[in-house]
Amino acid sequence: MQRQRGPQYPQPAVDATAVDKHPRLRARDARAVGVLGDVQATHSYEGGWYNNATFVLPLLGAIGVLIAWGVSGSLELLGLSMFLFAVTGVMLPLVWLTWRRTPTVIVVRAASLDALHQGRTLQSLAWSEVAEVRRVETMGNVRWYVLAQDGERIAIEGEIADVPALLAAARRLAGLPEESSAS
Repeated sequence: MQRQRGPQYPQPAVDATAVDKHPRLRARDARAVGVLGDVQATHSYEGGWYNNATFVLPLLGAIGVLIAWGVSGSLELLGLSMFLFAVTGVMLPLVWLTWRRTPTVIVVRAASLDALHQGRTLQSLAWSEVAEVRRVETMGNVRWYVLAQDGERIAIEGEIADVPALLAAARRLAGLPEESSAS
């Protein structure tokens, strides 16, 4: 028995020629966007799963310390390297789980805002449902939320391409006032 995870959105049929039409997108995203109607703009995620510091830093540290061990032969360095490899291994499932919920492209359509992850629709908000576009800063990390009246939201990370244009389009299509220069 397969467990349901959150709301299910209809998945578009795949268009094999769409990769040529959307060269800046990942192949799966380009194929999915190619079959969506009324697409006005696409904003891709410019990072990757491997950009997560909880994975990259211990991995790079482990490799660096392993090289230092090879040069010096110190057992302490070998032990530190193995520890950092273990930390990397422990963090890998966490990074993988959070990556699967990260939009790899945000699609602005005439009727909705869609968040896709490698061609799979994660969320979709009709413009008539959008109540607010909010900037949120947590420990120096800035992201924006496109919030629906029912509390559902699409998170727009700083790694999304051309965030200002995306936010302006979201406000315009949702009928919200433009962002004031004071915020």
